[in-house]
Amino acid sequence: QNRVNVQAHGLFGPDDYMELEDVKSLLDNPDCEIQSRLVEGADGFHLRVYSFFPHHDSGAVPVAFIPGWTSVMDGWAPLLAEWANTRVIHYIETREKRSANIGRRIRKDDFQMDRHVEDLRIITDALGLGSDVLWFGSSLGATVILHGLQEGALDGKGAFLVAPNSEFRFSTWQIPFVAAPWWCYPPLIRLFGLPYLKWRLKEPKQYIRYRRTLTQAHLPRLKKSVQANRRYALPTDLSVVNIPVAICVAASDTLHTGDDSHSIADSLPNGEVVEVPSNQYAHEGDLIPDVNAWEAKSCD
Repeated sequence: QNRVNVQAHGLFGPDDYMELEDVKSLLDNPDCEIQSRLVEGADGFHLRVYSFFPHHDSGAVPVAFIPGWTSVMDGWAPLLAEWANTRVIHYIETREKRSANIGRRIRKDDFQMDRHVEDLRIITDALGLGSDVLWFGSSLGATVILHGLQEGALDGKGAFLVAPNSEFRFSTWQIPFVAAPWWCYPPLIRLFGLPYLKWRLKEPKQYIRYRRTLTQAHLPRLKKSVQANRRYALPTDLSVVNIPVAICVAASDTLHTGDDSHSIADSLPNGEVVEVPSNQYAHEGDLIPDVNAWEAKSCD
């Protein structure tokens, strides 16, 4: 059953998203039905949601999958291609991405963490997920989930979070990015951003993912999102988060600090660090047994 994709026009032209045939091709035609739709979130934003319904469902609770900051599906394809064969997954693209639609001028405040949380609360409710869901998130997506659980706005059976951030650190040389007009971003990204990432990242595939992410980002939203989150700090009292939370960390990931992950896990009543060989591993089907093992031990 194919849902019609309605291409709505926002202030910066049509929203940009993957057609169903492109998703099927990217994931090598997984054994599932795929639906694509715009779902209304908060503040007039409509977010792109891809839902995967396997023909041979394992019966596990659905996954609410929240990718990272400006992340594109290509980077998650190896994991999604395998997971979608056995489990219902709702892949929700956050509002800073090209696929989101908004019919008014955007503001910095639109991209604060609590607005992302409100999007997820409204959209998971619209999807009928309730608390019977496993949260899966990476980077910004993981931080949004954790923030929402801390506020009591989100609930679930458990959360498996890849490299959440307790804050978003910007080096001194990166500050001009915040001040510069968004139309200056392409040369700044090309001349400074990409060489920095190539130097900083030790995993070639992680660099390729970030290069793709930055070159495909919606630049006005990217700028507002940077401005909104540069002084963000995760709420310190995580003792109110009662559901099991796995904090997935890779030793070779030099961009997301392991210290963050361990301190977050230690602050959670049911927190646990799950160590994996690399950041790339966390984007592959190899991660599924790790999720299943933690879930069977912690969430039943």
